Amino acid sequence: MTIRYTIRPFGPDIEAAYERLFPHSGAEKTARQLSWRFESNPHGPGLFAVAQADRPDDSIIGMIALVATRLNIGESLVPAYQAIDTVVDPAYRGRGVFVGLGKVAQDAALHGGRILWGFPNANAAPGWFGRLGWTNLGTVPFMVRPLRTGYFLRKLHPALGKVDLSLIGVRRVARAMHHDIERFDHGADDLWQTSRTPAGVAVERSSDWLNWRLIDKPGTAYRNVALRDDTDRLEAFVSTCVLDKHGGRICYVMEAMGAPSATLGLARLLRDEVAEAARQGADAALAWCPNFAPNRAAYRRAGFLPLPERLRPVAINFGARRLTGEIAPEVEDVSQWYVSYLDSDTV
Repeated sequence: MTIRYTIRPFGPDIEAAYERLFPHSGAEKTARQLSWRFESNPHGPGLFAVAQADRPDDSIIGMIALVATRLNIGESLVPAYQAIDTVVDPAYRGRGVFVGLGKVAQDAALHGGRILWGFPNANAAPGWFGRLGWTNLGTVPFMVRPLRTGYFLRKLHPALGKVDLSLIGVRRVARAMHHDIERFDHGADDLWQTSRTPAGVAVERSSDWLNWRLIDKPGTAYRNVALRDDTDRLEAFVSTCVLDKHGGRICYVMEAMGAPSATLGLARLLRDEVAEAARQGADAALAWCPNFAPNRAAYRRAGFLPLPERLRPVAINFGARRLTGEIAPEVEDVSQWYVSYLDSDTV
């Protein structure tokens, strides 16, 4: 049996492969969702590492989706791809298809990306970190703000979940100080440049990308709330969504970004948005935030704490690999990366 490996753009054959290889994905992989992710991304169109076997219908037997990402690395912008949606037809597993796909995905000459990175699940992690040479950057840096006792007590013992008390008081939000964001403008570009770690590694959070990710995404409603100064300059913003997942009602803090001078304002904005989520019945607020991140102090002031491994709803690995030699080695140093839930493809 011959298996052919190629790189190709999104198209009807890829959409058909999603329908066949992800039969229970539901609303997460509709035609609108796929078009949004792989055709509308301002960082570039998506690509796919594809495996096909010699059989009459010539259908796709495995693929890895590659989401275009512009990475800020210090003062440089570097083209990269985030690997997601790795899948192999059950009939062809155990034949090296995953490794073949990975090798094609890591061939910079085929797609121009200089870094491949992502959050492999438990099944894919051994392949990426072993045979495909990724640097294991550990698990994502979870933080949590408990809102009700029952959700966490159930993790210890189901019977304890009956003790379900609120852990947050009702806050009177000064709405005049907060502004709902209809679309991000150039103020968000300026905020990103002033708030990010100058020497770090992160997906560029430009206004066009924020609009694509938080405003234009089909099927998901994010709350995007801003803090502005007296001249209407954007000082900070927080984006959240509340979803029923992991056996509870979870407030996901997608992003919390603030100017260096706005730590207190960003913390207040976080507290107010968490209180709003509690009013919507949220059991807990979750965030991704590295220890060294500029917004870490605001999270701590807003009551967020590191989430112990045993209480995490799911184990999410983090890894990356340089595909060309001229890329700086900090890409493979976890202490240089900034990530938030904006970088997740599942929320």
